[in-house]
Amino acid sequence: MPTDLLARFAKDDDGAVAVIVSLLLTVLLGFVAFGVDIAWLYRERAQLQSVSDLTVMSVVAKPENAASRATQALSGNARSSETLDVLQTGRFLRNPAIAPQDRFAALPEGSAGINAARVVLRHDAPLHFARIFTDQTHVTLDRTAIASRTGAASFSLTSHLVHLDGAALNELLAQQFGVSATLSLGDMTALAGANVDLETLLGALGVPAGANPADILNAVTSGRDLIAALQSTLPQGLASRLGGLASSVGDASFAVSSLVGGIDTDLGLTATDFLSQIEISALDVVKSLVATETAGDALNLETNVTLPGVLSVETALTAGEPPARSGWIALGEEGVQLHRAAVRLRSDISVQPSLLGNLGVGVQVASVHLPIHTELAGSAATLEQISCNRAQPQDVAAQFRTGPTPLHPSNGTSVAALYLGTLPETPGPANPAQLGFADLLDVNIVIAIPLLPDIKIPGIAIQARSHVKVGQSRTETISFTHEDVANGATSRTFGSGNLLSSAVGDLLSPGKLELRVKPGQEGLIAGLATPLIDTLLTLLPGRLLSGVASPVDGVLDAILAATGLELGAGELTLTGHHCEPIRLVR
Repeated sequence: MPTDLLARFAKDDDGAVAVIVSLLLTVLLGFVAFGVDIAWLYRERAQLQSVSDLTVMSVVAKPENAASRATQALSGNARSSETLDVLQTGRFLRNPAIAPQDRFAALPEGSAGINAARVVLRHDAPLHFARIFTDQTHVTLDRTAIASRTGAASFSLTSHLVHLDGAALNELLAQQFGVSATLSLGDMTALAGANVDLETLLGALGVPAGANPADILNAVTSGRDLIAALQSTLPQGLASRLGGLASSVGDASFAVSSLVGGIDTDLGLTATDFLSQIEISALDVVKSLVATETAGDALNLETNVTLPGVLSVETALTAGEPPARSGWIALGEEGVQLHRAAVRLRSDISVQPSLLGNLGVGVQVASVHLPIHTELAGSAATLEQISCNRAQPQDVAAQFRTGPTPLHPSNGTSVAALYLGTLPETPGPANPAQLGFADLLDVNIVIAIPLLPDIKIPGIAIQARSHVKVGQSRTETISFTHEDVANGATSRTFGSGNLLSSAVGDLLSPGKLELRVKPGQEGLIAGLATPLIDTLLTLLPGRLLSGVASPVDGVLDAILAATGLELGAGELTLTGHHCEPIRLVR
């Protein structure tokens, strides 16, 4: 019996639930307290992240005012400035080839290349019920946000090939690649009206893709591959018009940067996104190939000049080498430059001797030949400002600094130079000190002697040389507003044209022109012929100025018009205003 009582007592559980509940109630209430505070902390952290995102996006909109914009954003979201723990401006590279943790690099405020910002907010979140389990009254939360936006512009400058007429362009194609490479006028018109975007064109080159898609801009391909890629992006009927060029162009190397260059390829996806926004005509792709292949070569141009008194004109054009990565189109951020190389035109002009009038008794002019070199300074444009913030339509969207690149130091700050005479065929700017005399006139001297036959001295060569500097370089600022961009008003001229007429007059003026009898012929003009030659040399400068300057001016005008060039003037075209959306990145 006692044993049964003990066993029954051991099995009796009356009141156990109340005991257990009372023991665990404190624990349950603790979990509830922790749950409430943890939910509160998660909410605080999410709100802090939202404020971090908004703050950093506000900063990236105008990184030059980073501190004030951060404070303003915090204030607008009911946060004190003490919440801001870290504020950094820097550069973000949206490049898959770079590890995520290395894509942002801090830069001092005001540095070049800033396109991103990093913000760290720190906030002490108070504890509520959880205080009964700890001495702490709050938990410190911090949230980080990074945002980026890259702004860039793409632009082009007038070159000696931009406005080249069809006949002259075909002349260059034939000289460089053969007659089969030429295009008909209909072909050129159709190609000029067909646009391709650069991302599609470069993607069709078949260059092996790496981790960084923008590496295509550093690639070197061939002219044959470039034309094949262009054909693949055009409709079948239009692509067939390039068949002759495709089979003739050959495998000479072609750097992609000769077509488009300037941007930091480490920007990765940002750069390729911009490429997709740039359209170029198929004919301009052909011209960029011609410009690359012919740099530094003297190319003969057909000049069908018909002017009174002009017998013949032969013209050769030589364009210098532009700096590396200065392509047909420049694409880049603030500071990117585009250069156009200097151009030299050699014009051999023959005019009718009758233009000189009477040069004295006994002087018969057999021929007049003027070898004139026209040297045009190169040009450069630098993107000084790109703005992605449009408050008013008249706000500046892009601003450039333009100006000519220097000729030889002896030409000072002139934008062009004219030479009458001979110059060595050397690369680089022409040196006026190397200007030599050239044959100008071929004359026959007839000396009348009473009662005796006339004495005739044929083949006397009168040589000349002259050099004149044209214009004065100046730096100009060209601006495009957001309204201009929206309306497509994106071309501006710079410099001062209409300099040629006065330059030709100066070149042939008595103060500039040096004349002499060709060395070695002095013995032919001794004695009785000397007064006749002296009279000729005295009269000739004035006769050249009055009779020959105008036809020569007309010839040079026609040549420059055919090549699309103008002394001292150029044209800049904004081909694209590129602004990424502000995006949060990591």
